[in-house]
Amino acid sequence: MAPHDRETHDWDGSERSGTRRGVGVGRWYHDLLTTIEVGPDSGDERFRDPAWDSPGYRFLLQGYLVWRRLVLASAAAPFVPAGRRQQARLLAEVVAEASAPPNTLIGNPAALRRAVATRGASVVRGTANFLDDVLRRQGRPAKARPGAYHLGVDLAATPGRVVHRDDLMEVLQYEPRTTEVHQVPLLLIPAWVNKYYIFDLAPGRSLVEWAVREGFTVFAVSQRNPLPHHEEVGLDEYFRRVPLRALDVVREITGAAEAHLVGVCAGGMLAASLATRLKATGETGAASLTLLMSALDHPSPGEGDNPWSELEIKLLTRVLSKQDGMVDAGRISLLLDLLRSRDTLWQPLISGWLMGERSEPFDIWSWSEDGVDVPRLLFEETLRLSTDNALARGRLRIGGGPVDLATATQDAFVVAGVRDHIVPWQTVYRSARLLGGDVAFHLVPSGHVGGIISPPRPKAAYRTGPTPLPVDPSVWSAGSVSRQESWWQAWTRWLAPRSGPRVPATAVGSARHPAGAPAPGHHVRAR
Repeated sequence: MAPHDRETHDWDGSERSGTRRGVGVGRWYHDLLTTIEVGPDSGDERFRDPAWDSPGYRFLLQGYLVWRRLVLASAAAPFVPAGRRQQARLLAEVVAEASAPPNTLIGNPAALRRAVATRGASVVRGTANFLDDVLRRQGRPAKARPGAYHLGVDLAATPGRVVHRDDLMEVLQYEPRTTEVHQVPLLLIPAWVNKYYIFDLAPGRSLVEWAVREGFTVFAVSQRNPLPHHEEVGLDEYFRRVPLRALDVVREITGAAEAHLVGVCAGGMLAASLATRLKATGETGAASLTLLMSALDHPSPGEGDNPWSELEIKLLTRVLSKQDGMVDAGRISLLLDLLRSRDTLWQPLISGWLMGERSEPFDIWSWSEDGVDVPRLLFEETLRLSTDNALARGRLRIGGGPVDLATATQDAFVVAGVRDHIVPWQTVYRSARLLGGDVAFHLVPSGHVGGIISPPRPKAAYRTGPTPLPVDPSVWSAGSVSRQESWWQAWTRWLAPRSGPRVPATAVGSARHPAGAPAPGHHVRAR
């Protein structure tokens, strides 16, 4: 998961500028010629400095823009197989962003002016930042000043206790803030590559804090960095030992037969699969589903062609793995950063190394660089799901049987981000249509992570549309309407009538699962 996406989009997610894909060599060459005399994208702030209007910098800018258009257009050239164009586009964007002139001191007029104005002090500070990043971060530019946040103080700070701990996870229960609470509790399930506190960022921006104040009993799964003996933990074992076991803990402590399952990204797949398997076995357990930026359907980009071959899955796993057999969270984070390298790599480089200034502290940046290693087998099986689309096609077997998402008849609250560069909102939309219950789909004008963080504020907004969901997401978009409020507000209103009567709040934990160490617990800090 990556935090920002500053590309300019319309509400339906379409880019306002971009390279058209040709259908033949002649058309492709014609498209190249028609993009030679262009200016920078309207949302590109790197070239707004007045110096870019001077003859020398104007020449440099035009040369770069021609090069950029050529590189991006090459990804759609007729000789690129249709099934590989998505990968080629990503590679082309990485190359184009890396070669931008502002990434260098001589090509960045603002950095040169800063150097002159400070009599070289900014260059000295930038060099110190560069050396620090080389020593501490293997040369990867820091997105913000290191050590700006501290777990349990200004991140993951909502009061709570550990009520279950094993070698894979902790279950956290948060202390009630109201004298009465809704009868049905919430269980928050993160993606296995990210730490849970995306749900509990800085105070005032914490979904956990919001839900507790709204009178919900909230539990969260906090997985630990896996140990060497976890290398062969696959999806089925992870499913049994993490979300299924966590739900048992929640039900035992609260006495409730069901819980609202809330999953983010890959955690949404776990939540939906859990709801499905419980239905298949005749158990109660899932009162509703909340899926945030979650892909259950992975359509192939090239008329049925697989985006990843088995050899590529094995190769990528090996490249990202450490010597202990775990897929390295830092390398996964870098890979995700490359998807939006302008904001996540090059802008921090410009600020820290060229301007000599670290960016202001930002809770999402700190969270995004604090990942969780992934067992090798679990990582491979996750990639394979995006290749064979077994979940959407009903061929995935997990928890002792097949997963048929249509049997998940619980009502679902689904959130997608219009600027999500990891899980496009249309993919989330198609995924939502696989569920068997009533689905309330919400589209927010943010990216993959920014869309999760939505405290009430004047500029908060989302779009909602007709139900049942039409087949074509563009039809839904055309019929949707904007609401000027946070989706958090809509969500708790939606949950309330599905949560039973209010009951007196009780102390955290139970005799079987006593309240232990204070949140955020031990596993979130374990390396």
